Amino acid sequence: MLLWLSGAVPLPLAFGGVTLVVFFVAFSGFLALRALRLADLPASAAWVAGVFATALVMYALVAWFKLLALHAFAWWAGALAVCALVFPQRRATSPRLDRNEMAGLALCALVTLMWCREIAQAPARLVRDNLLFAWIDYFVHGAIISQFGDALAARGSVFLADHPPLLYHYASYMLPAALAGLLDQPGLPLATSFWLPMGVLTMCAGAYALGSALAGPTGGLASVAVLTLMPDAATYGLRNGFLSFHFHMVVSPGADYVIGLFLLCAALLQRWVPRGSLQPLAASALLAVGAIWFRVQVFAVGFPAWLAAAALAVPAVRARKLLFSSAALLAFLLFVIAFYAVTDAGFALPVFLEVVHDRQEPTAYAGFYLERRDTPYAIPAGILLMYAATLGALVVLYPLALWLAHRAGGLRVSDSFAAFALAAYLAVMLTAPIDKYRDSTEFTVRPFVLVYAAVAIWTVCLLCRAFALRWPQRTPQAWRAVLGACLLGVALAWQAAPAMGLPKFEWGWTYYPKRIDAGLTQAGRYLREHGRAGQVFAVRGLQLGWAVTDPAVQLVSLSGMPAYLSYISAHAIEAAQREKVALERYALLARLDRAPSAAAALEELRKLGIAWYVTTGWSGPPWDPRRQQAAFVEHNVAVYAVAER
Repeated sequence: MLLWLSGAVPLPLAFGGVTLVVFFVAFSGFLALRALRLADLPASAAWVAGVFATALVMYALVAWFKLLALHAFAWWAGALAVCALVFPQRRATSPRLDRNEMAGLALCALVTLMWCREIAQAPARLVRDNLLFAWIDYFVHGAIISQFGDALAARGSVFLADHPPLLYHYASYMLPAALAGLLDQPGLPLATSFWLPMGVLTMCAGAYALGSALAGPTGGLASVAVLTLMPDAATYGLRNGFLSFHFHMVVSPGADYVIGLFLLCAALLQRWVPRGSLQPLAASALLAVGAIWFRVQVFAVGFPAWLAAAALAVPAVRARKLLFSSAALLAFLLFVIAFYAVTDAGFALPVFLEVVHDRQEPTAYAGFYLERRDTPYAIPAGILLMYAATLGALVVLYPLALWLAHRAGGLRVSDSFAAFALAAYLAVMLTAPIDKYRDSTEFTVRPFVLVYAAVAIWTVCLLCRAFALRWPQRTPQAWRAVLGACLLGVALAWQAAPAMGLPKFEWGWTYYPKRIDAGLTQAGRYLREHGRAGQVFAVRGLQLGWAVTDPAVQLVSLSGMPAYLSYISAHAIEAAQREKVALERYALLARLDRAPSAAAALEELRKLGIAWYVTTGWSGPPWDPRRQQAAFVEHNVAVYAVAER
């Protein structure tokens, strides 16, 4: 349904394509859990495992064998079918779906629909209003999806044709890329209407799996609710909108995938007993390590937290806590020293604290950190403000839940993951570098979503566990009460949810919504319908300065065809060779304006290997000001076809 809301795919095709992908994702998850003898885990765990296995296998096939995502998905689906035939399922290990699990899955699907329905309609509204009612980065995400899934994108990077794609955590793009090839669609509608919902669903499924492991079905429902139905910390208290969990949930879907992975990772640790079966630990380790290919910034917090929690479960480590913690701290310090010794990166800490606390107006503590910035206690104050602004009431409720669970005798060693996530986040904030884009918040802010999710889930689950231990006879009634509260919460939040994910800081409205040139969506459709694999387009008048997006990036996302040149400032930052090529191509395109005639300009374009030339503005290039030679004109966008010889 969400893909249909994009306006790009008819309902029967959208339903069929999504059903096919969902079937094999779920099937692969059940097979993976069965292979690890964990088939008794809830179906939500199988979903997360299926997303993980399918995305990583596809990414490996795409990267190693240069396959399109659809072909990689076909190979993977065939392999799953063979496994099912060769290793038939025994009845004893068949997956079960009882009433509790059905309710949990239904809640996950319902809140996914609630959160994603507005952004899913963004492509249709873009065609109608020339406004993208989604975060501006969706243009980039859509282009990357086309990079891996579109037959048109056959010449290396879609942002700089004939050059390899930039190294990035691409695994979460594989499933929408497969659907792009299956449905013959450009990347943008897949980004807004499939990639995002799949991410939210995966996060919710991971939350339900962890909640069920911590506090049974009641904890599973409560875990999904606390992440999706309860107001986050940006709506009260310090009111720092840039640190809104819900905002990051809808503008950075890649983080949703990795949150789901680490939540399942933590759930598997609940089942591992030292000197017992190693399957839960092995599965948990695979998830923790593989998460780096989904979102490296979140991995930087999640992996150390998992490693510490797994180590603490070992009796020998608990008996020598000081020794092992000292060794871990020393290893971390050596890593940090070595990193800064071999790079020219700068510490993000002082810059990021100023940016987060002083440049995110409006907040409820405007000027508070600014007045203390030059004092000796500025750093500790800034760190404490970060925890208060990201966690809100959980700063008090989490310790309270720990105390109540301890009093009830329900605290376990395996409950350490959330505490280690808090500690790992502190280490990241203290030592993270400023990234190559000079963004001090890249590694210091993005991981907070995992910390928030872990602390929130442990808080509600510890409270559920304490309740169950104190009043065990009322546990069935508690499940019904929580289910009823969740349904009521969905009804109350249905209209408000889209607004909860909007920017709550002034500068965010520069990037939401984003207006594009009138006629650009139609030009993208024209390029898709008339272009063929191996062709590239170029756009006249791209700017050299920094830009989050430009008409070329937007056209890649709208058409699936690679650009001769786009995103110039990004190439200049990435590497000297890419910068050189980008600037050379910029100069060659700028020289076209001096062509004596349209024929001469098109001949020059042919020599450059460019099949389509796109201009924006109400007048054409100097050699065709009235755009009479254009093959396509719509509003202020014209497309010139370059004849081949």
